[in-house]
Amino acid sequence: MSAMIDPLLERQRKRVPRARSSNANHQTDLRGSDSVATQRSDGGGNGDDLADEPRSGSRQPWRRRYRRAIGRAILVVTVLLIPAMYSYAIALTGPGSDSAQARSVEWARDHHLGPVIDRFEKWYYAKHQAAVGGTPNPNGLPAVAVAVTPAVTPVTPAAQTAGTAPTGTNPSSATVPIGATTAVQPTVAVSVPESNSAGAPAPLTTPAAVPVPGEGKWSPLGPLVNGHAGAYVSAIRPDNVYTSSMDAVVNFNPKYFSFRAYPGTKIPKPWDRPDYVEPAQQSALVAAFSGGFRLKDSGGGMILGGAEIQQMRNGIATMSIDKNGVPNVGMWGRDMSASSGIDSARQNLPLIVDNSVENPDLATDANRKWGFTGPKNKSAVWRSGAGITADGHLVWVGGPGLTIDSLAQTLIRAGAIRGMQLEINQEWVQLNTYSTNSVGQTNGKRLLPGMQHTGNRWLTEDTRDFVAAFVRSA
Repeated sequence: MSAMIDPLLERQRKRVPRARSSNANHQTDLRGSDSVATQRSDGGGNGDDLADEPRSGSRQPWRRRYRRAIGRAILVVTVLLIPAMYSYAIALTGPGSDSAQARSVEWARDHHLGPVIDRFEKWYYAKHQAAVGGTPNPNGLPAVAVAVTPAVTPVTPAAQTAGTAPTGTNPSSATVPIGATTAVQPTVAVSVPESNSAGAPAPLTTPAAVPVPGEGKWSPLGPLVNGHAGAYVSAIRPDNVYTSSMDAVVNFNPKYFSFRAYPGTKIPKPWDRPDYVEPAQQSALVAAFSGGFRLKDSGGGMILGGAEIQQMRNGIATMSIDKNGVPNVGMWGRDMSASSGIDSARQNLPLIVDNSVENPDLATDANRKWGFTGPKNKSAVWRSGAGITADGHLVWVGGPGLTIDSLAQTLIRAGAIRGMQLEINQEWVQLNTYSTNSVGQTNGKRLLPGMQHTGNRWLTEDTRDFVAAFVRSA
């Protein structure tokens, strides 16, 4: 029995060392493998035949595939973004005086990001509303350009269409020296000739509890035409809440001024006129104001030079100008329609004033009809609008602290029987006045200091369409 056990024990003893030797050899092999890998990473050793050979626990092939996939994805994205980057660069460097922020927003809307921009603007307007309470800053009141030419060459609609300098009887050389201020500022007195003051509209009644000196009173704008002021400017608070805001109101008499719509670079062609006031017509230019929302966001269409640029829609608020330069504001299909007598027509959203009454939908609209400025358009921000009075005068209202409701109410206070919203946002609300000096140089001035664009806007190429007012021939 012992003879049988001894050989078994002997074999068992021999198995143990062999197992240990195998384990040791395995560890040596692993260390050797690490050594080879280290040599390859250091650049030493050839090992080419082992470089792509997968080894247990190695991550190198997976990493290479991952890096290649990332590289290809970056290349594809870059190639796809090149057109967009080029388009954005063109948008930032295009004509006009738009700010980089405004150009970026416009570009985003043109590239299907409108809903994102709407939500951003809603947040922005909520955070940048007019101050509640307080009194107006005298430095924020309307200021108009001084007409200093001894005579102003009147403009006739026919001369505008022909694009040549008009001829005719010059109006009176008298001017009203209102300088950079108006009667609204209590520290400045403005003398208005008796023959001129007779044509001024009735003073505006402020909605604020206590008026500031001069609020609601009118001062003449521009040169006298045959001894009469063709336009007047005033200022008034928007309501009894945002009492530190002061908005401008301008009343134009079409008996003394003719009007003409101009395209901006964003308006589709064909055009029969440039996108700026022609140099030959600038000596008769008195004022110009921005036209409205981008055409694609206006909810309507446009006619220019008798040609339909974008299809007109019945029931939409419209500013039209006939071939005699006479303006009108009303509902398309009811108050005006396509005819041979219309030179231009610009639509922008539904009417906000009709039959001298505020549109009742303003109180319930959930940001669908007149913009995206807070619940029911209650954000008090920069806005502008235009209306027509019973005697055919064109009224423009614009400035800070306006809700859609207070814009409508201000138009009504100014005598508008029908009115429409034009613009929202400090970037776009603009009215400039112009004067031409003795050497024939025309310069413009922003009506309100808070307006963003230069006073010489619309004397050169611009992105937005606008309406210009010229001295009318006798």
